[in-house]
Amino acid sequence: MKIRNIVILFTVLMMAIYIAAVITINTTQINQVNVAEINHVVKTIEKEWTQGEVEKSGTIAEMSYRITLVADENYQALLFDGIKNRQTIMDLTTSDGRQEVLGKIIFLTNGSEEVVMKTNLLTIISFTFGIMLMMVYLVLGLVYTSVLRPFGVMKQFARKVADGDLEFRLPMDRGNYFGAFTESFDLMREELKKARQGEYAANISKKELVAELSHDIKTPVATIKAICELLEIKLATVKSEDLPESTAVMTLTESIEKITVIDSKADIIDALISNLFHATLEELEMLAVHVSEQPSTILIQMFKDMDHFGKISLKNDLVECLICCDPLRLEQVIDNVISNAYKYADTAIDIWFNLDKNKQYLEVKIRDYGDGVNPDECPLVFEKFFRGSGEAVQNTPGSGLGLYLARQFMTGMDGSIHCYNADGFVVELCIKVV
Repeated sequence: MKIRNIVILFTVLMMAIYIAAVITINTTQINQVNVAEINHVVKTIEKEWTQGEVEKSGTIAEMSYRITLVADENYQALLFDGIKNRQTIMDLTTSDGRQEVLGKIIFLTNGSEEVVMKTNLLTIISFTFGIMLMMVYLVLGLVYTSVLRPFGVMKQFARKVADGDLEFRLPMDRGNYFGAFTESFDLMREELKKARQGEYAANISKKELVAELSHDIKTPVATIKAICELLEIKLATVKSEDLPESTAVMTLTESIEKITVIDSKADIIDALISNLFHATLEELEMLAVHVSEQPSTILIQMFKDMDHFGKISLKNDLVECLICCDPLRLEQVIDNVISNAYKYADTAIDIWFNLDKNKQYLEVKIRDYGDGVNPDECPLVFEKFFRGSGEAVQNTPGSGLGLYLARQFMTGMDGSIHCYNADGFVVELCIKVV
C-alpha cells in the first residue's frame, strides 16, 4: 500500500474516533441528581429553619446548599445565577402547615462543573488527537524520506541497470539510513561496467587477433604466388627448348600444371583470408610481442628470404651485435616494408646498416626508388587504415595496416620506425642493441 493511502486511511480513522468521543462526552451525564436525597435535605433544612438551627449556607449529607430569602436584596440575582448554572433549586417553605414560601434552597452540585469538565475533557482530547496526528504524520514523513524514497531510487537504479544503463549513479546522502547499501549497489554498478568493458575489450582482442593474423598471412601468400609465377616462367622456357628425351618434356609439362594448381590454390587462400580479414578490420589493435636477445645476423637471412626478384642490395656490412627483438615480429616488419616497396615502387631496394652515435640502436635503412609519398602524408602512413593518395597506391589492393602493424611491433620491441622521401621512399628501423 502506498504511503499516501496509509495517511488518508489513518486520518479518516482518527477523525471517526474523535467524532465518536465528542458525541459520547456530550451525551453523557456526569452527575445525576438524587431526588430522594434532595427531598430529604430540603425537609431537614425546613425543620431546622423553623427551629432557628440552620445557617443560610452549609452542607448536609455531603450536599452543599445556599439559602436565599425572598426578602434578600440579591434574591433575584442568586436565583438567576442558579438557573444559569443549571443548579438544583427547591422552595424553602414553613413547616407549620401553611406552606408559605420563604425563599429558595440552591444546591451547589451545579451543572456548571459538568459543563466545565466536559469542555476541559474535549479540549484535552482535541489537543491529544492533534498531537497524535502530528506525530504520526512526522513519523510517516521520516519513513518516506529515509526509507521509502531511497528504496524508490534503488528500484529506479535496478531498472536502469537491467536496461543496460551503467552510467546512472545512485545519489549519496549522509542522512540516508541505507547509505551502506547505496554504496554497495553503486560499487556493483562500477564492477558491472568494468566487466562489460572487459568483455568488449576481449571481443576486440579476438577480432584483432584474426585481423592481424589475416594480414600477416597475406604477405607469405603473395610471396608464394610470386615464386610460382617465376617457376612457371622458367619451366615454360625449359619446355620451349629442344630436348631429346620425351620424358623430360612430359615431366616439365606436369610440373607446370602442378605449379598452376598451386597458384590457383594460393588465389583461393588469399580470397578466403581477405574475407576473414575484412570481417574484423574495424576492430584492430596489436598482437603480443615477446622480446629476446638475438644476433644481428638474423637480419641478413630475413632480407635474403624476401629477395624474390633479385632487387635487394645490401650496401654495407652488417655490424655484428646482440639485438633485442622478437624474431617473428621483426620478420613481419621487414616483410611488410619490402612488400610495400615491391607493390608501389617496383624498383631496386637498397639496404644500409649502421649503429647510432651512442651505440644503443642498430639502424636499418631501406630505400626504394619509386615516387615516394606526398610530403603532407608522411606523418600519417603509420596510422591505422591510412593509405596514400598516389595513383600507384590507389590502383593497388591494400588495407592500410602494414606500416601500422610495423610501428606497433617496433614499439613493442623498444625500437622505432619512421619514413621520409629521399630519391624515393626511405624507411628506417631502429632496433635496440643489448
